[in-house]
Amino acid sequence: MAPGRGSRRANDGISSSSATGMVLPHNTPMAEAHRERYRHLLARQWAMNHQTWRTLQEHGVTLASELRLEFVYRAPDPAAAVKLQQLLEEQTAYDVSVQSSGASSLPQWIVAGTTGPTSISPDIVDQWVDWMIAAGLECDCDFDGWGTEG
Repeated sequence: MAPGRGSRRANDGISSSSATGMVLPHNTPMAEAHRERYRHLLARQWAMNHQTWRTLQEHGVTLASELRLEFVYRAPDPAAAVKLQQLLEEQTAYDVSVQSSGASSLPQWIVAGTTGPTSISPDIVDQWVDWMIAAGLECDCDFDGWGTEG
């Protein structure tokens, strides 16, 4: 995650600072729909974060453990997917790829990637997910979750 939007990080892990940088026009139906989408995605992901953290702890992960986080976004079309890939590559040092799946007549576009090895905590993951959701929405993509094989 890029704490200072627009600068490439020397570290390819995640940071505890949240910098969504989400700027929306006020009092328009589109802005409200965008905020509602953001709130919905954030609430869903935060609920899953806490469940995932408990599972990781059951498997021996501690605050001192270093993990590579894997993440996935859903994109509406290849242009949005590539735009998100470029944003993530510009603002992080994550490995990011664009993939299509599904029938050729109705492809589904996925942006997937991994962070570098990093220590995490529930608070850090919540802040990182907040940033990842906002970054996706800037490109009309939905953050679909994260995991690790740590």
